[in-house]
Amino acid sequence: MYQDFHADRAGIPGFTNDTTRALDADVERARDEALSGRWETARELLTEAERHGRPRARGMLAQLDAVAHGSRYYGFGELVADARYTGELIPVMAAARLRDERSDRPSRGFPLGAETGDGVTAAAEEVLDRVRDRTYRYAPDGAFGQAVAEAWESARWGDTDTAWRVIRAALPSWSPPGPDLLAPLGLLADSVLGPVVTRERGLELLATPRAGRAGAMPDPVPDLDPPGLCWLADTPRRNLPYDSYRCLWLEGVEPEAMAGLVGEEGGAGLTAPPRRRDGWFQHGTRQRDDLEPWEDRAVVAVGRTGSGWAFGCDTAPRASAAGSFFVSPASAASRDGRAVVLWAQRAHDGGLTAFHLSVAERGEELYAFTLRGTDVERSGPVSAALDPDRVLDGVGEDDRERRLLAAVQDELGLSLPRHALVEGVLPQLTTRSWNRAPRQGEAYAYATVRVRTR
Repeated sequence: MYQDFHADRAGIPGFTNDTTRALDADVERARDEALSGRWETARELLTEAERHGRPRARGMLAQLDAVAHGSRYYGFGELVADARYTGELIPVMAAARLRDERSDRPSRGFPLGAETGDGVTAAAEEVLDRVRDRTYRYAPDGAFGQAVAEAWESARWGDTDTAWRVIRAALPSWSPPGPDLLAPLGLLADSVLGPVVTRERGLELLATPRAGRAGAMPDPVPDLDPPGLCWLADTPRRNLPYDSYRCLWLEGVEPEAMAGLVGEEGGAGLTAPPRRRDGWFQHGTRQRDDLEPWEDRAVVAVGRTGSGWAFGCDTAPRASAAGSFFVSPASAASRDGRAVVLWAQRAHDGGLTAFHLSVAERGEELYAFTLRGTDVERSGPVSAALDPDRVLDGVGEDDRERRLLAAVQDELGLSLPRHALVEGVLPQLTTRSWNRAPRQGEAYAYATVRVRTR
């Protein structure tokens, strides 16, 4: 009742007493504690002040919760009406709202508060549109802004660990645009950098002194991406809703150039990743009405490995595995150097049913093999380090996929960024068909299943 008494009167001009003065002093102290990296102490002070309805407390507390806990929706109180914070708070509110927005019924706008001016409201509508179509980019000023731009370039092609290291190193140089902002919240709404700030990294951010404050630096959060390719086999089956994945790597090629080498003719080139949905890989394919039934155009997530290979990864191939009409895109993609294609197919119990590898250089296939069960089809002199008979000698069924992936990563120096693929950070590209047209006398069959729901 005592808290409610003060909260109900907090907006009345001239309402002050010993309690309000003490709580307002705590809010100011909480601000300094938060910027010094002692965010938990700040949260305790702000929680008590917010219960008494003290101005500024709610907005500051919501900032800490947004970074620390990833709440579904954030209300920042009267801070939203302050134009100094529009670029930091509005994008986070927009991203939270869009996570709950139905794809078939998009909404416009969101409540900002009765005291919000027309300028902030107009800016909010524009920000909402940019967050919705994934063109919003967080771009603060100063040295921290330069670090954010550098981190964005790393994260956009999948190197989210490097991106976080760049942001982490620059956090002490961050300065708020106004006294009541406690952290660079705009990071959370950026479609590329937002997934970089995991909950653990958010806690590290809050524990890092910034805005010129002194304090102990927190222990760095470990990197998220395991090296190489073996993580594809090590990931628990329940976290992989798809039974198959196929990937293409190009040596010495920038990711943007993949559209000209393997992209479909007349296609859109690289496009923004789809809106995030709950689940694992988000890069699915489905048969289009303008394609022949035998065509198999992959929708790949495009990025760059740490060793400089451009890659495209399709984690939901429409075709079940490389079949009789399959033509590896490695030769066509190897115009400027080596190209590698890998295609793995799993059974529903997680066992490996098919594994294809092909390597080409300067437009010519060097070697390839396709493993189905214990049968191996080869072409060209397969490297001894990759030959499946040698690699799988004495290997049990459960370890076959991992052994093959380990051989590929060790021999060719290939990798994939798990975090970027899981979070749907990477741009997409629709490739040319991985199947050729049936030749004279060849037959094929296909089936279409349509499910109608009420």
